Amino acid sequence: MSIDKAEKTLSLQLDWVRTADAKMPPIFAINLAMLGVIVALIKAHSTWTICQGIFSALCLLPLLLSIAFLSLSMFPRLSGPKGSNIFFGGITKKSEDKFIEEVRTISDDAYEEDVLAQAYRNAEIAEEKFKFTKYAFISSFVSVPFWLATIYLIYV
Repeated sequence: MSIDKAEKTLSLQLDWVRTADAKMPPIFAINLAMLGVIVALIKAHSTWTICQGIFSALCLLPLLLSIAFLSLSMFPRLSGPKGSNIFFGGITKKSEDKFIEEVRTISDDAYEEDVLAQAYRNAEIAEEKFKFTKYAFISSFVSVPFWLATIYLIYV
């Protein structure tokens, strides 16, 4: 493999991380809006039936779960390859002079290995982000019928 291929592989993995990150804000905003509507209706509602309480709980639980999954997906992953001259965490653990010296003297094979290790770590990060984003979407979708039913039951 060449350095160019290794850098392209890393770039692709970084794109996957960005793609996962881009999926989160819209669903987070929708979840917060749905949560806000339900909380406002619940707060304004004075008399409760068991059915209304059950549907409210069945609506709130997956919504809150979705927000928790989104939070886990958004949380930064700061562990990277040890001693890396590419990962910011590895770079800042060295002095500036040591970093500059290592970058100037690194062999092509060592650089390629560093790039590939970083690509692998970013693939792990992307996989984790997509897993939590998928769970957030599922939780949000599960909450929708209960959300609609709760609104209906509170107004009827």
